[in-house]
Amino acid sequence: MEEHVLLIVSNGSSRNVLKERFTREGMRVDEAETGGEGITMTTRFLPQAVIISTTLPDMNGDEVAQHLRSITRTRHIYLMLLADENVHRERLSSLELGADDFIASPFDPDEVLLRVRNALRRANSSNRMDPITGLPSGGLIQEQLRRLLKDPSGEWALLRLHVTALDPYREVYGFEAANTFLRNVSHMVAEALSADKVEDDFLGYIGNDDFIVITHKNRAPSLKAELMEEFEDKGKAHYSAEERKQEYLAMEGEKAPLASLHIRRITPEDGPFYDIRSLSEALAG
Repeated sequence: MEEHVLLIVSNGSSRNVLKERFTREGMRVDEAETGGEGITMTTRFLPQAVIISTTLPDMNGDEVAQHLRSITRTRHIYLMLLADENVHRERLSSLELGADDFIASPFDPDEVLLRVRNALRRANSSNRMDPITGLPSGGLIQEQLRRLLKDPSGEWALLRLHVTALDPYREVYGFEAANTFLRNVSHMVAEALSADKVEDDFLGYIGNDDFIVITHKNRAPSLKAELMEEFEDKGKAHYSAEERKQEYLAMEGEKAPLASLHIRRITPEDGPFYDIRSLSEALAG
């Protein structure tokens, strides 16, 4: 997985030091200088880790961490607070309000890197984050499904997004190219969800080229149409011009279809659902 870190750091010197260290480690790094910009970027790009200055031009870091913890789609992300100095009371407050870690300046960029890297490794090994897409998986998805079961007459819609015919692409282009394909799909879906600024949406990766989205049922039809249209354009970008023109992938003298997106939607009206198994079976179709 290409590990992805967002720096919400107003101090340019500190931001550059951290960016250089994470980039040298092969991580993707995005930057924001204000809390508002950082929150928007987090919901849009869903990084695996966010480092937040406790002092920002528009709000303090605690407020940013608290806000990201209140959004269903970003609740799982590792958050580290970066303080200008080692203030014990500020450290306790930050951890209480939702930060996973706290480090004070002057900091060692190698230590910051190791803390982030170890946190992401623990999340992957505990089946809470998918190592390919960086999205919530396993236990975090089950938590969300249990939440739906407690609201049997709610206004929710559950979408299963399946990328079909990705196996031929894997065989021709390789596993890493297919993983990049899936990561790009996750970015596409995250960006679509962030457009409406609905904070209780959820996006996860089930495995086997399947994503799961929880959203408001009135929003589901337009979201489905938007994602289908976006995939038609962005999905084909992974193929050569010749393959796009002929609309198939040549494999040992055979014609394999290009990848496409299939979306299945269920709402409470499709129930009743008694447990996660019944919900999953309905979603599978």
